[in-house]
Amino acid sequence: MPQILITRPEPEASALAAQLAALHPGVRMVVSPLQGIRFHDFDPPEGVPVFTSRNGVRAYLRAGGQAPQAWCVGDATAALAEAAGMHAISAGGDAEALISLLLQRRPEGPLVHVRGAQHSGDLVARLAAGGLRIEAVEGYAQQALPLSDEARAALRGPAPVIVPLYSPGAARRLAESHRGAAPLLIGAISAAALAPVKNLETFHRSHAAQPEGESMLKLIAGLIAAAHQLEAEGGED
Repeated sequence: MPQILITRPEPEASALAAQLAALHPGVRMVVSPLQGIRFHDFDPPEGVPVFTSRNGVRAYLRAGGQAPQAWCVGDATAALAEAAGMHAISAGGDAEALISLLLQRRPEGPLVHVRGAQHSGDLVARLAAGGLRIEAVEGYAQQALPLSDEARAALRGPAPVIVPLYSPGAARRLAESHRGAAPLLIGAISAAALAPVKNLETFHRSHAAQPEGESMLKLIAGLIAAAHQLEAEGGED
C-alpha cells in the first residue's frame, strides 16, 4: 500500500492528511511535521501587511494587527486574511509573482512584510529597490522537528512513500534526516522546494505546474498512480 508522508507544520499537516484521505481512500497517511512554529510578541508597524505565508497572517493577528487590506502570495494565504476581515489581494503564485504584482500595482504604502525568521529571497530589499516603501517584521520562528518513529519506519520499509514538499525548508530537513531504502516519490510545490532533495535517491521527483494547492493535489494524485504501478510491477514484496 502506498503511503504519503506529510511534513507540513500544523495545522496544515492534519488538514492535508484529512483532505488526501478523503480523495484517496486506501492510501496510508503518515503525519510527521518537520518544523514547528513559535509566534513572536511584537507591535505591528503601521502599514498594509504583506503576507508570504499563512503563518504570517496568524502572527499578525496574534499580535493584534488590524488592516483593511493585505497583499498575499497565494489564494490560501489570501483566504485566511479574508476570513479575518481584510480585503486580500492574491498574487496567485509564489514570492516572485507577489513581487511582480506589487511592482506593477505600486501601492502607496507603507507596506509591512510579516515573515518568519527563516525566509528565502529578499522580498523587502527588491521592493525597496523598486521604489516602494516597505519594512519587514519577524512574526514567527520555524523550529526543526525530527521525523517521527512512524515516519522513520515508513522510510525504512518496502512500500513506496510519497512525500509532498511545500517549502525549501521542509525539503532541506528531509534531505538531512532521511535514512532508509523505501522507494521515494517526491512532489514539490516549486523548483526551489525540489532543489534541496536533488541528491536523494528517488524513484520519481517533480514539481507542481503552479505553486498552489490545486496543482499540488494533481501532482500528488499522479504520484499515487505511479506508486500503485510500481507496486504492481513488483516494487513491494
